[in-house]
Amino acid sequence: MDEVIKKIVLLMVYLAILGCIIAGVHYVVIDLPMQQAALQPPPNMSWPRP
Repeated sequence: MDEVIKKIVLLMVYLAILGCIIAGVHYVVIDLPMQQAALQPPPNMSWPRP
């Protein structure tokens, strides 16, 4: 019984590490480019306004 619990705990640790890696890749590939694009002013914006 002790061995089964150790394997389950190890599996949960591996899943947590894998989840962190997947979340980091998702942030770099999808979220970060969208945030950087949102910081750009629209092309028809004239600044400073008269």
